[in-house]
Amino acid sequence: MISVDRRETYKAARAVLRRAFGEAADFRDGQWEAVSAILEPGRRELVVQRTGWGKSLVYFLATRILRDAGSGPTLLVSPLLSLMRNQTDLASKFGIHAVSINSTNRDEWEAIGAELDKNHIDLLLVSPERLGNPDFAAQLLPGLEQRTRLLVIDEAHCISDWGHDFRPDYRRILRTVERLNADASILATTATANDRVIADIREQLGEQLVVQRGPLMRESLRLRVQILQDQAERLAWLAQFVPKLAGSGIVYTLTVHDAKRVAEYLAGRGIDARAYYAELPTEERVELETRFQQNDLKVLCATTALGMGYDKSDVAYVIHFQRPGSVISYYQQIGRAGRSLDRAEVVLLEGSEDDEITEYFIDSAFPEAEVFEKLRELMQVQVFPTLDAITGKTNFRRSKVEKALKLLEVEGAIDRKEGGFQWLDQDWRYEDLRSVEITELRRWELEQMRVYARLGRCRMEFLAQALDDPEARPCGNCDICRDLKHPYPDRDLILDALKFLRHDKHIIRSPAYFPSGFGGSERRRKIPSEELHAPGIALSSYNDAGWGKLVRQGKYEGGQFADELIEPCREAVEGMDPKPQWIAWVPSLRSDRVEQFAHRLAMAIGLPVYPAVRKVKANLDQKKMQNSTRQLENVWDAFEVDPSLVQAGCCLLVDDIVDSGWTLAAIAIKLKGTGSGPVVPLALATARPRGDS
Repeated sequence: MISVDRRETYKAARAVLRRAFGEAADFRDGQWEAVSAILEPGRRELVVQRTGWGKSLVYFLATRILRDAGSGPTLLVSPLLSLMRNQTDLASKFGIHAVSINSTNRDEWEAIGAELDKNHIDLLLVSPERLGNPDFAAQLLPGLEQRTRLLVIDEAHCISDWGHDFRPDYRRILRTVERLNADASILATTATANDRVIADIREQLGEQLVVQRGPLMRESLRLRVQILQDQAERLAWLAQFVPKLAGSGIVYTLTVHDAKRVAEYLAGRGIDARAYYAELPTEERVELETRFQQNDLKVLCATTALGMGYDKSDVAYVIHFQRPGSVISYYQQIGRAGRSLDRAEVVLLEGSEDDEITEYFIDSAFPEAEVFEKLRELMQVQVFPTLDAITGKTNFRRSKVEKALKLLEVEGAIDRKEGGFQWLDQDWRYEDLRSVEITELRRWELEQMRVYARLGRCRMEFLAQALDDPEARPCGNCDICRDLKHPYPDRDLILDALKFLRHDKHIIRSPAYFPSGFGGSERRRKIPSEELHAPGIALSSYNDAGWGKLVRQGKYEGGQFADELIEPCREAVEGMDPKPQWIAWVPSLRSDRVEQFAHRLAMAIGLPVYPAVRKVKANLDQKKMQNSTRQLENVWDAFEVDPSLVQAGCCLLVDDIVDSGWTLAAIAIKLKGTGSGPVVPLALATARPRGDS
């Protein structure tokens, strides 16, 4: 046990603070109290403070003090790579040698382990997923659990089922908590924990957990809501008003595709905008973070990959292109703005597709009971080597099976060893997940966010009350408090945005592998390169501004697809490589709309059209097939190709809506197998792209 003189420690801590931030720096209300508390051995503390308050300062200062007193390293569990990089940079200001172990630096793990053994590392950052990595759990974690003096759980609401961003891997932290040495303190931090979440965190971390809770009001933020009809109006609004905003800021989108689309449109209007999302290569994400920190970008168009805890003190504005699914996640994201500014603009642009996207996320968050029961049935009699091998035995989406397996593994119901996945806990019950109750809560949160968008009273007070802040009060700054006008974008800009959306095409790529289970193989087999179709084009996103609404109308409301779709399809074909030389279509037993459209398009571009593909079997509705194995099996025998009608040149294969892509892939394989040249798909729309990382 380390004995420290509190008065001398306070002086030393303030000296470190001022070296980091200048001689005028001092503690905010509650900061020193939080630091002082976790210096006590075995302390467990939850700090709930508003975004920008300085929760990271608490654990960095505590780490510095404990290390100077001879303690072991701090272990910090952090949820996002962007946040880890942010925290590592900030730690250096306190003279802390901080390193991270994550999915992007696996080749450095061994060296980091050696440095930990030599006690050369002050603070180790890991994601919750690392705690479940077999190598990390076996080689590094046991030593850390015995030597660490401080375990920090950042964004601790992720532990709770009721938190807005529950992540199953956060539950792995509880096993580390159980194995910590007796002197180790635990600090959990978050800005977004209401009473229900706090109670859940206490239940999991122990009744001895002490909660420090501060006011959540953010007076520097000026909140507005602008309700617009569609994406064209929202793009036009951004193009007109972002250049008038001082400094740099963030535009949040609900999907990766929209982040790319917004960035592309703004860049085309001369605004220095880039898209930021989880799938970007690490080097590109780091470059964008650096440029944004240096104010070398006007705007980052980002998904929640640039969300929790990310710290840039002078973010001048945060704009939401779509309405988030909960007040709590909205508060988290707008908290990126105005940390060191007297005023920052926060604007919510509500649009027509917001509910559809959020409902999708809610519905896909928890797999249904039947998914778990099917997995139990399969895994109690067989060990499956891979996720794909299990998925191929079901009619569930791969992502849904993956989520179910993750939940089961974290709950201890299954184990993944060298032989594969196997069931362990015969007594595990689906009800343990509380998924029905949590889904109902998410729908209530969505309704709460709808109320916020049409609010007639102070917006900041509403947000603070949603987080159970006892000090919630009118802010005096929002559009309601100040009766601010809501400027509407110019009509010419709206037309320009609509034109952009009508040229916002999507690439249709061929699947590279046959799915697991297809053709009797439990492992995926590579599709021979000579059987793959060439990259094709989908004209629009289904039911989107641009052409998507016309596609929906043609499919469900009219007798045929509109003539207005012919010209953009002709333009798309002109830009294709290889160049189509003849046309075939994906036939249906229920409707001849696609056939009609293929003939009209053939006349417009002067290419011959042949009925080379026949529908020979009334298969099930493809959208009811939930994974690649079932999707390909469902269409493989449903179509035949007539060799006498197949042409040797490049085939343009026309369809109305593409989703999984297996219908086009299967027909392309058969066309090429009977003598066709390259096959290039053309679809009128793609099902709305999903993704929030």
